[in-house]
Amino acid sequence: MSELKDATGADVESLVLARVLAALGGLVLEVEEQTPERGWIRVDPARIREASRILFEDLGGRLATVTGIEVRDGIDILYHWCLDADHYVATVKGLAQAPAMAIDSVGQDLPAADWIEREMHDLLGAEFTGHPDMRRLLLADDWPEGVHPLRRGFKVPKVDSEGKRETQEWAGAPDEAARKREFSRPRRPQPGRTLINIGPFHPLQEEAEFFQLYCEGETVVDMDVRLSYNHRGIEELSTRMTWDQVPFLVERVCGICSASHPWAYIRAVETLCGIQAPPRAEYLRTIVAELERLHSHMLWLGLAGHFLGYNTVWMWAWKYREPIMDILELITGSRIHYANNRIGGVRRDVSPDLYGEIRKAVDSIKAPLELITKAVIDDPVLHARLKGVGVLSYDEARRWGVTGPTARASGVPIDVRRDHPHGAYDEVEWQVITQTEGDVFAKAVVRCLESFESIKIVEQCLDQIPDGPVAAEVDHIPRGESCSNYEAPRGETFHYVRSDGGPGPVRHKIRAPSYVNIPSFRASCIGQQVADVTIILASVDPCYSCTERMARLVDAQTGRPMGTFQDMVRASRERTRRLRKEC
Repeated sequence: MSELKDATGADVESLVLARVLAALGGLVLEVEEQTPERGWIRVDPARIREASRILFEDLGGRLATVTGIEVRDGIDILYHWCLDADHYVATVKGLAQAPAMAIDSVGQDLPAADWIEREMHDLLGAEFTGHPDMRRLLLADDWPEGVHPLRRGFKVPKVDSEGKRETQEWAGAPDEAARKREFSRPRRPQPGRTLINIGPFHPLQEEAEFFQLYCEGETVVDMDVRLSYNHRGIEELSTRMTWDQVPFLVERVCGICSASHPWAYIRAVETLCGIQAPPRAEYLRTIVAELERLHSHMLWLGLAGHFLGYNTVWMWAWKYREPIMDILELITGSRIHYANNRIGGVRRDVSPDLYGEIRKAVDSIKAPLELITKAVIDDPVLHARLKGVGVLSYDEARRWGVTGPTARASGVPIDVRRDHPHGAYDEVEWQVITQTEGDVFAKAVVRCLESFESIKIVEQCLDQIPDGPVAAEVDHIPRGESCSNYEAPRGETFHYVRSDGGPGPVRHKIRAPSYVNIPSFRASCIGQQVADVTIILASVDPCYSCTERMARLVDAQTGRPMGTFQDMVRASRERTRRLRKEC
């Protein structure tokens, strides 16, 4: 890493990085060029907002996510900017200096930074000056004030074999005084407005989430979102594992993204090591990932049909999705949690004898998929129900930093598979599917047409897959930091890792696509009718398990816990036994 007095005169090989440095000019303090596609830039923390405006407005960058890291002098704030058209990721660093740990908020200018800055305030204690809404995002209201779980020295007490803590006196123990401050409670409605609750448990949403709609008549004029009912601490757990154990952990961030999260993590580690997986491994990774995309899009299509009362589409989509699930089980050993990715390649080869079975599986869904696509695209009832509903404009899509089909349906032509080439994606022919309307119908069309592109990719990979080894040997992971991404079915999955040369990561930041797609509801739901909100929410294919925290059952009158996890398991089993007898 080199000190720079004149950013415009920095000696860097990448023309993209040189252009970024020239645009930032005197804001730059340090620069490091990691690869031709990755660069790290430290700027004056007092001018972090100015740097962000330049990257977003002048250079057309997309804010992927932000990472907070506790360092000796405070908290390092890393803003990861994707320059997709240039196939480049530029990370801009600013130090929130101790003891105040304060830095200007980028979220006050760019909604894409809103949630992630709130998260870093919760977990690390960083203060973002000027942020428009610093209510808690991940931590419960009764979490004690000033206690931050990702700070050094924070320890959770040990638990016994039944999951009971050895002591109830610990840094994060519930604090009644903190709960009364209502750090994250939704706002009360203004006079003349009606408050409508959706969740935390709702029959049309498969996971716990809480949306509060503020309405005038049937029109939504404002909304509030409460998530994090099932936060599992995966980023912290990752730092307690070895490098090779982490892929098994991160594939459980989301069952539908069992190939996506490990691949994004592994790409980051491989970049840190300066290694490349063998060509055959890259093809095998691509085949599994595209089969996963197929089953994910068909799952969403079925659920969308069910939400609309179009149960024929639901039954068709899920019936014809089954051959894809079966072939994933055949070649990896599991319908989900494939455990096929490892640092340096894949864990097991796929016998050429199975190529015919894979072809048979993708062939079997071509005709049904065409039928379902025509049923969606040509149906006048769906046109009337979905067109013009939940519109997310091109400009709003960029400001909120949405990804995947949600972005492409609004005319934002981004796709990590093309914009940041890896795997076999630059060896086969396929197209990035976009629409311009930005409504629910456009999102459905994008997913339908993308499924045909996935079939094309799988077939070409089978035609072109080379012989050879399926993994490269990795001796050790050197000291340093790296980041990488992958185009999951819902959009870009982004991972950052930092190494001190030890057996595992010392910091691992994960940003799932739903984390940036869900907040865009404020742009797409406000002004819509109440009856349309659930399908608008479903149209981004949200995965709440990627973003949530654990919930506790409490008595509404006393605030006391109503039961432990074991109590809930016991009640569930008793109800199951009772239902079996009744049936």
